[in-house]
Amino acid sequence: MKAGGLAIGGVSLASLIAACGPEGSSGGAAGGSKLTLRIPFLADMQVPDPDIMYEGEGVQVMESAYEGLVRYKPGTSEFLPGLAKSWTLSTDQLTYTFTLQPNVKFHDGTLADAESWRKTFERRAKVAQGPAYMVAGVAKTAAPDPTTFVVTLKSPNNAFLHYMACPWQPLATSPTAVKKYASGGDLAQKWLKTHDAGTGPYIIKEFVPGSHYTLEAFPGYWGRKPAFKTVRIAITPSIATQKLQLDAGAFDMVTKGFAVRDVLQYQKNPQFRVVNSYGGVGEAIWLNPNAGVFANRALRKAMLTALDRKSIVDTAWSGLATVQKGLFPENTLSSKLAPFPAQVDTAPLKALAASLKGKTIDLAWGSDGGAPRQQMAELIQTQLAALGLTVTVRELPTSEEFDLPNQPPSKRPDILVSFLGGDALHLDTTLRILLRTGAKPLNFFQYSNPALDKLMDLAIKQPTPAKTDAVYATCSKIIVDEAIWIPLCITPNSTIAHTYVTGIEDNSYYPAIFWPQSLKRI
Repeated sequence: MKAGGLAIGGVSLASLIAACGPEGSSGGAAGGSKLTLRIPFLADMQVPDPDIMYEGEGVQVMESAYEGLVRYKPGTSEFLPGLAKSWTLSTDQLTYTFTLQPNVKFHDGTLADAESWRKTFERRAKVAQGPAYMVAGVAKTAAPDPTTFVVTLKSPNNAFLHYMACPWQPLATSPTAVKKYASGGDLAQKWLKTHDAGTGPYIIKEFVPGSHYTLEAFPGYWGRKPAFKTVRIAITPSIATQKLQLDAGAFDMVTKGFAVRDVLQYQKNPQFRVVNSYGGVGEAIWLNPNAGVFANRALRKAMLTALDRKSIVDTAWSGLATVQKGLFPENTLSSKLAPFPAQVDTAPLKALAASLKGKTIDLAWGSDGGAPRQQMAELIQTQLAALGLTVTVRELPTSEEFDLPNQPPSKRPDILVSFLGGDALHLDTTLRILLRTGAKPLNFFQYSNPALDKLMDLAIKQPTPAKTDAVYATCSKIIVDEAIWIPLCITPNSTIAHTYVTGIEDNSYYPAIFWPQSLKRI
């Protein structure tokens, strides 16, 4: 009991009843307003600044309020027009010329023209946060006329269009708003913590950390108008509470995080629809190479074959996912070019287990993976315990996970169960953000290998996909030899919605986010 009433998973019963009631309701079995879409987030997003925001939780807000030049065609790595309706590449593979959609307006009413794109690229470079690498290779930009935006690279980069299509892509940002709300030369970073300066179908009307975000349809939107006039996102860390509110009709849709057993039950329930989508992100076991027990490379190598990965995946995902054959997701590099040991051989780890007597292995799992990731972590603990290792399991909040690179090596977990993937359907983004020397915030253990760094840069300069993949095959051999991670599976993202919500079009790379303009209510 709390003052003000009974609380369920951090949400008061009074609030839950109010949310389920007909007044202002988003639906449920009893109906209600058709104008508001209500969905939960597991945690607060970082900030809705397009040049700082660089995590999974919250990308839906960015997808709704901002737009980029291109996007992926659903289910593929092909490119579709965004704010660029067409584009060309010069024969020397250095210059991209984008023809922009005409008469697109920012939410402040100013024109999203080529000059605004020049300023957008400049801001990302100056803010210099995680996604800044996407424009680091740009030599210059030009705006010869309002609908022509020209980008010239310092050297060829066959991943550049993938940067422009990924969920964390450069997003058109109003230079007028940045200038108006700048404070002390901060490029409006303080203002953009609770506002937006985009062109997207929705405007951020409320941003209340720890509570909720409210998006409202932008009346001057240039493209297909969204069916829902308002999107209300409730910060709801408890999966149990999310399920309760979804069943009651207080949420119209949940986009990720439910336990597999619940997903399977919803598939049988005629009142709900389940969309299972697979993207370019998998799950993996990361080993800390710089401190603790796994600073011993021989022990890391022994771990590669010690675990029955198939049993872990089959148990945690109940047939919705299969154990990964290769080091990377197949849609970024074939397992034939980047194989991972398939056999289970516990003998090497058993031989080394005696040296670990009296030592406790710290295993953490990233909280944004929800119940399936937690179960995989616990199954890993059980298998290692059977081999004589003492392992503790703990949940690691997303904010702490992203701060691991800033912590001393000894303060990082020995094992981290987290995602495996880059920013796009191109392997450059996987290697560049997860393993490059000094990369933050996703090189969690701050791994460094200058030879691997050089190979990354070599791969993106190759003139053909075959030559690029050959370089990545060499990179793969280094990663397996160093025993940096153990791949588990490409996970399905299960979006669960009431049947009155249709048109769910998941992102081709990161299917936890949906395309706002395609969503409908019947």
